Amino acid sequence: QLLCAVYILLMTFRYYPNGLIDPSAPLGQWRIVDVWNSENTAAGVIQLEGDPFGPKRAVVAKDRISLICLAISRISAFTMYPCIFLVFMTKCKATINFLMTTPFSLYMVHDQHELHSFCGKFLAIDVWVHTLFHCLRWGLQGNIDLLWTNIAGITGLVALLACVMVCLPMMVQRLMRLMSYELRKFLHITFFYIFAVALCFHNKTSAWPNGGYNQVILGFCIIYYTLDAAYVMFFMTEMIETTIFNVLPSGVQMTLAVSDHFQKAYAQGGYGYVCLPWVSKNQWHAFSLFEHPSNPNLRQVFMLNVGNWTKEVHAQLQRNTVRPAWIQGPFVSPYNNALAFDNTICVATGIGITPALSVIRAHRDSRRINLIWACRDVAMLEFFMDHLWLNNDGWILIFYTGKEALSPAVENAKLNSNIKLIKSRPDFDMIIPNIIFGIETGKGVPEAAVPSEKLQVRELIAKKVWELEGEGLLEDEIVEELTFLAHEKGFLLSSLVDERAEDRNKNLLQVIKEQFAIYNN
Repeated sequence: QLLCAVYILLMTFRYYPNGLIDPSAPLGQWRIVDVWNSENTAAGVIQLEGDPFGPKRAVVAKDRISLICLAISRISAFTMYPCIFLVFMTKCKATINFLMTTPFSLYMVHDQHELHSFCGKFLAIDVWVHTLFHCLRWGLQGNIDLLWTNIAGITGLVALLACVMVCLPMMVQRLMRLMSYELRKFLHITFFYIFAVALCFHNKTSAWPNGGYNQVILGFCIIYYTLDAAYVMFFMTEMIETTIFNVLPSGVQMTLAVSDHFQKAYAQGGYGYVCLPWVSKNQWHAFSLFEHPSNPNLRQVFMLNVGNWTKEVHAQLQRNTVRPAWIQGPFVSPYNNALAFDNTICVATGIGITPALSVIRAHRDSRRINLIWACRDVAMLEFFMDHLWLNNDGWILIFYTGKEALSPAVENAKLNSNIKLIKSRPDFDMIIPNIIFGIETGKGVPEAAVPSEKLQVRELIAKKVWELEGEGLLEDEIVEELTFLAHEKGFLLSSLVDERAEDRNKNLLQVIKEQFAIYNN
């Protein structure tokens, strides 16, 4: 933005033909006028090189105040370019997915939506600054009619009104409460296209190098964004015919058997857009994805019953069922930045637990992932207590803040020593520094109390082997079942087996049966 501002100042405030300043004007009395046609100057426009068929550019500035207004309006215009580019690119989901797999990701912002929001707010302010100082200059010179007679004024007014429709429903809390998400999203996308197309005609490429970049930059962004969206629609979208819906009082949990292509696109976590055609064929809503504890081919989504669309889904289902669903994705989530750290503290409230669970499942074998989760919904708490992908290396602190009594099954559940269910609000100023201190000093690490739990899991494994052999399962099938059981209890199966020299030439199941035989006596 700084480079763009410097560039347009240099291209404006130099003597013609390198700039726009009248060559006959001495230093200190600069002015921008049409030296070939005084009638154009009186009308507030210039035609470069006296071309009677050239575009009429509304940049006349006869005095110092007008020059200052022109400088501000042109700086505000050129500092928009990087933001406009980023507003488009941060929503090119297929491109971002690809770039996150390249070294270019080292220089990218991980929360692309936050960058999108920042650039959008900058544009919302910058558009008004640009318009205000153009109108002020035109008004001082008696050319305010340029607002509705000149192509720059007309397209600028259209772009300004479109920008209002794009930004206000997403920025003003009162409008966000009054308008449905579906309507706000429709207005946001539709009017941004209008905004971008209007700017394409705001000036012509013939003004280059003293402007004229709109058609190139905006044209590229519109075409590229459309192609990226088309790629996502045709190559990153699939229908799941047998989606399992589990209905809870507070929402709906979906289980989807995704394709190999979907799994390979992004193995862990992320988010996707869901469309349920039996609710609405035109609505796609974003949800965090998390993996099924015992089947890596399954992805799960939890829809909290809070919005118009999710309430409609909940109302139509009423009971557990199987129906078709469309899923688009998976896309990179800001939570994937957890890979950059060996010790992580995930803080979540309510449904925010879903991306945190994906982080735990993805990195539990190589990272210490701590979780602080505040939840006030009993049904959600009970559901996720059954689906926690446990890890023994990190603290999992669950704070129940609701008023409804917990069921005895949850309140008296036998949890791993690193999992604490606390009925109060979390004090982050106390909790987070203590977690850090305990881990860094080794005086408060959760694995210190694990040995007794390890013994209990070994006993469970021994009993499970006996049961599975009785069912006539193959060796590989038994090992797979034991692996899932160990994971559910927060352990790697290999970590439960002692390393002994005499076991090196034996298969894993044989070693387990020999070492765990004492638990069946």
